[in-house]
Amino acid sequence: MERLTELARLILAEAEKLGADYAQCEVAESEKREFNVDGGRFSLMRTLFDREVSVTVLKEQRKGSVGINRFDEESVRAAVADSLAACESAEPDPAWEFDTEPREESFTDGCPDCDEEALFMRTRELLRDVNERHPKIMMEQMITEHDAERRVYMNSAGVVCKTTSGWYDFELMYSAHEGEKGSSFYGSSVRLQNLDKPVIDCAFIEKELADVEKQIETKPMEGKFVGTVLLAPMALAEIVLSTVSNSFLSDAALIDGTSIWKDKLGEQVADPGITVSLQPRCPDVVCGQRYTGEGYAAEDFDVIREGKLQSFLLSQYGANRVGGKRAPANGSNVTMAPGAKSLEEIIGGIERGVLVMRFSGGEPAASGEFAGVAKNSFLIENGRVTDALAETMISGCVPDMLMNVRAVSSDVLKDGTMVLPYVAFDGVTVSGR
Repeated sequence: MERLTELARLILAEAEKLGADYAQCEVAESEKREFNVDGGRFSLMRTLFDREVSVTVLKEQRKGSVGINRFDEESVRAAVADSLAACESAEPDPAWEFDTEPREESFTDGCPDCDEEALFMRTRELLRDVNERHPKIMMEQMITEHDAERRVYMNSAGVVCKTTSGWYDFELMYSAHEGEKGSSFYGSSVRLQNLDKPVIDCAFIEKELADVEKQIETKPMEGKFVGTVLLAPMALAEIVLSTVSNSFLSDAALIDGTSIWKDKLGEQVADPGITVSLQPRCPDVVCGQRYTGEGYAAEDFDVIREGKLQSFLLSQYGANRVGGKRAPANGSNVTMAPGAKSLEEIIGGIERGVLVMRFSGGEPAASGEFAGVAKNSFLIENGRVTDALAETMISGCVPDMLMNVRAVSSDVLKDGTMVLPYVAFDGVTVSGR
């Protein structure tokens, strides 16, 4: 860590010498130990090392940024000079602002030291468990890895943040097969801070494997109806939460004035059963965000609480541009409060609808309207999950869906990066052939 700290000090000193009004930098080194499985067989074991230096400077309200992957002094000094040169071609913008309240913090998160033997054992065990419990699953690719990094953030206002962190990632891509028939592919993943239990028992991996096995035989749905769509956590993130984040709450949407929620702070934008937060410090999040890109300490906060909009996702720059308030975090550690009903109870109350595990579609309109294919999905009829569906279209409008929530499940996915339930929405259009 001392080496990284010295490089950060060198960068700030060089920026001051070259006339920067403000400077900040991140200096990091990382190590990745990785196993690859292709077609159900081990295919690769490797260790990767990386270095990262990023420099941002301000001069006369002009911003310049440069990133390199070298630690030698000549390259680092050149990066600072290049960032100053980048300022010259930038337009002055008084909205640029960074944390200027001096503080020093140090964090050790997750598991910085890799237990390579345990990683290999859990990888081999996961392959065995999948083969024994779900013999119809073909593991097309599995990547298991341990990532460790040491990182120093420092700025010229006296903010210093040092982090040492490590985590295990398991990423699975698979499909189910029987004879010449096969399901659509599906991906499961989990981030862990220890290897204390079998990976198949983590997150929703076991359930997702079982669901994909049921999708070998699919049936096309006839006709079209407006009904209930039950979104699994990943589909919820893909369809609803990404639309809310990017189209309604982001810097770009608010600066451009395209956000339909730009005047709705404090107002009801969702069913009272919906509470969405960013929680980088949540105990179920592995190695969450510790500071923002502008140097501010990252804190937990509610975006929507009991259906009312509490905060936009503005950076300090975005807040200055629109006259708003900076969000306390800007990472991806999203959580949604669970509901009172189990997944089975929710399904039992749906007369006709679709359970969607994955969604394939284009970018939604600025209004939140979307359309696409419900992948890895099932028909729900009379309170029961029935046929696995062939290519079926779903379409709707995210703001309308948020006001037409049937239920939020008590079952939640905890994959180490986010905590999300299943959510059932009424009034969504489902189209078969």
